[in-house]
Parts: sequence; structure tokens; C-alpha cells
Amino acid sequence: MSKPTIIGFPQSTYVWTARSALGIKGVEHDFQPIAPPANRTPEHLARHPWGKVPVFEHEGLSLYETTAICEYVDAAFDGPGLMPKGAAERARARQIVSIADSYLYPAGVVRYALQYIFPRGADGQPDRKTIEGALPDIERVLGVLADALGDGDWFVGDGPTLADLYVGPLVAVLGMFPEGKALLGEAPTLQAHLGRLMGLDAFRGAAPSQG
Repeated sequence: MSKPTIIGFPQSTYVWTARSALGIKGVEHDFQPIAPPANRTPEHLARHPWGKVPVFEHEGLSLYETTAICEYVDAAFDGPGLMPKGAAERARARQIVSIADSYLYPAGVVRYALQYIFPRGADGQPDRKTIEGALPDIERVLGVLADALGDGDWFVGDGPTLADLYVGPLVAVLGMFPEGKALLGEAPTLQAHLGRLMGLDAFRGAAPSQG
């Protein structure tokens, strides 16, 4: 079986999640990094109609949307399962994925981190109004996730699942900037959770610094 390929921005949390999923399964893959505006080229738009990342290619199959990619990887390859087996546990893991996707990413990345990464405020500074508006929403979702994690090592079960692989990269990005770092200081269990993930070769090796 040929190696799959992941195409995307090295800094993308979704790319980090997808590559981590492959690593947890023990699947070697090729990574094809791209940078804007390459995601708006006809070639990439043929892969993903909205020009987003990641894109996954394997033996003639092309997939976009991270959850679809990860579910294919989980079903198509041997190795540790990326989702729990029990119905309630699977639903719980999917709920955490949805929280990360629907609430933490928009507030924590789009409205917060990207203001630092691509500052568009006065004099090339981060847009403080947008940042301040995002902070209560970030704090709320971090509280929900901390409650969901409780005293456990992982969100569901005895090992990492997609729930952990979705949340971890977002927590890592928040911790790169001052207000996010302060909020995470109030959520030590989430910081410890990220530390456990970073202890996994599959997760650490997919981090943006590894390109």
C-alpha cells in the first residue's frame, strides 16, 4: 500500500490534527507544505473547493475536511483506534471534536491568534477590539473543555482519541500569545493534557515546528 499524502499549511491546527492521526495509527505519510496564496490556485481549488487545508490523497482517493480524513485513516489502516468503541464514548468524543471545531477554533484562532499572526490594526498592530471581544468566548469554551476532561488523562477512555487531537493543537496555539497563556493558567488540567500529547512522538512530530 502506498503512503498517503497530506497537503496543507505547516502552521494549521487542522493539518496538525490530521498528521497526528496518521502518526497515532503508525502510518507513514508524505507531507506537502503549501503557503498562501497557493491555496487559491486552480490546482488546489480542484482539491478543496473552498481553498482550505488539509487535503488528503491516497491511491486515487482525494479527501478534504479533517474529520472525514481522520475517519478514513481510522477505518483504512491498522493500528490503535482513533475513536472509542462504545456508543456513548464515541458520542462523547464527537461532542468534544464539535466543541473544538465550532467554538474554540473560531474564537481562539480566527478572532484571537490570527490577530497577532496577521496584525491588521492601526500601525500594523493586532486588532485589540477583536482580541478583547474574543477573550470571554475563549474563556468559556476552555472552562467547558476543562470540565469535560475532569481529572482524566484523556477526554474519553484510556488513550488519545480524535477529541484530544482536535483540542491539543488549539490549546498550543492559544498558549503562544499573552492573553491565551493567561487564560490557560486558569486551566492547568488542559495544560497538563497538552503536555501528555506533546509526550507522544506522533503528536509532537506533527507540530508546526517540525514542518
